[in-house]
Amino acid sequence: MTKDKVLTLLISSGGKTVSGEWLANEIGVSRMAISKAVSALRDEGIAVEVLDRKGYVLPSFDLYRKESVISALSGIIKVYYYDSLKGSSNNEAKAIAAGNKEPFCVVTRTQNGGRGRLGRSFSSPDGGLYLSIYLPSGMLAEGDLITTNAALAVACAAEDESGKEVGIKWVNDLYMGGRKFTGILTEGIVNLELGGLDGAVIGIGINVNSTMDDYPDDLRTIVTTLREECGHPFDRLSLLRKVVSNVIDYQKRDFIDEYRKRCFILGSHITVDRMGLKRPALALDVDERARLVVRYEDDGSIAVLSSAEVSLHKS
Repeated sequence: MTKDKVLTLLISSGGKTVSGEWLANEIGVSRMAISKAVSALRDEGIAVEVLDRKGYVLPSFDLYRKESVISALSGIIKVYYYDSLKGSSNNEAKAIAAGNKEPFCVVTRTQNGGRGRLGRSFSSPDGGLYLSIYLPSGMLAEGDLITTNAALAVACAAEDESGKEVGIKWVNDLYMGGRKFTGILTEGIVNLELGGLDGAVIGIGINVNSTMDDYPDDLRTIVTTLREECGHPFDRLSLLRKVVSNVIDYQKRDFIDEYRKRCFILGSHITVDRMGLKRPALALDVDERARLVVRYEDDGSIAVLSSAEVSLHKS
């Protein structure tokens, strides 16, 4: 079929732009047939880029489909792949985890119910990485360290792939160029009979190859993507493999010093929001339990926060 031949030639071009005329001559069909074949590939979710007056391009990383995702994580973790989820990858992972003692990963191209901390929604357009990793208790750090540990693991993976510095806003938001590009939500699986933690689902959403046009107006000055920051699209399969490997490996790692170095709010004036009560404070340190140490500016008292919403003062 023309469609398959076009796909083969685009893959073999190694991410370089090829003209419709060249494709037509190589396959022996009309340029109209090439255009129809490209449309069919795009309908299948293969993100062929159509460049006005230049032709077509398909970097290998846009082949983000079930077979390639499973292959990328082969030997690391079992994968449940979805083209789309009505809810979130975390919800799907929690359902699969019922009675499950083995680690696995839920990966989806898009999700309609992506969630962040405090019940906030997480915008999940195509082009990002949306996954949830289930790890049984024996593979996890201590309960209050799981999320911060995962944040460092993902930060290191993103920095390795992009070559750009990644900062962490306590507790678990990752920033590049002063804007957020990754959110992490961890949910424990409790054993009701024994009263302990059976495991945890670590949900990760990374803005990778999407553009600002893919996000609602109210997010465009707040979020960013790896593509926006670096000026080029990324190999999502390579990043996915590194993220999953890091999250698993880092759970048993002594990570606080490295986390502390990346936590860019330290030494800054912040607003602490606890149960709707907002107080100005100075962020002093992250302690060995990954708790934020602050000094409140209204009375000079020192507090150690295990959970809260914090934001930097705007200058």
